[in-house]
Amino acid sequence: MSYDARQIANWFIKRAANDGRVLSIMSLLKLAYIAHGWHLEMRGGKPLFDNRIEAWQYGPVIPDVYNEFRPQGVSASDISPAYQAPLDASTEDLLEQIYKIYGRMSPFQLSELTHVAGGPWETARKWGGWYAEIPDEVILSHYVAKRQQSANSQHG
Repeated sequence: MSYDARQIANWFIKRAANDGRVLSIMSLLKLAYIAHGWHLEMRGGKPLFDNRIEAWQYGPVIPDVYNEFRPQGVSASDISPAYQAPLDASTEDLLEQIYKIYGRMSPFQLSELTHVAGGPWETARKWGGWYAEIPDEVILSHYVAKRQQSANSQHG
């Protein structure tokens, strides 16, 4: 099942609030993007959400999420009431794993992760310049390669 990226963003906002934290817009965007990438990799190329992802100056951005939450300022403390539909248990489990691994990283650490040489953001930017769409196929191949690198480093 595919969701709206704003539902995923709401989940991260609520999860951070449970820890007494507020996420910056940059962190929110990066966490949603990273969750989408790992979802593609773990679920046979099925997208977590169908919203467009673009290559902006500071990395991958989901314009729908940016436009929904940016009016709050640089941090997103309030969920979007229009996107509160529940997520299935396996999706919540994946998001919890993403949050545990990446949720405490600074916005700039998350940004560095999404700016790697040859990664989806750089690839899309080279193809189409700023605001180019980052296709799911490119994101999927990047996360498949990340999984392979991790497996190789554990066995090497």
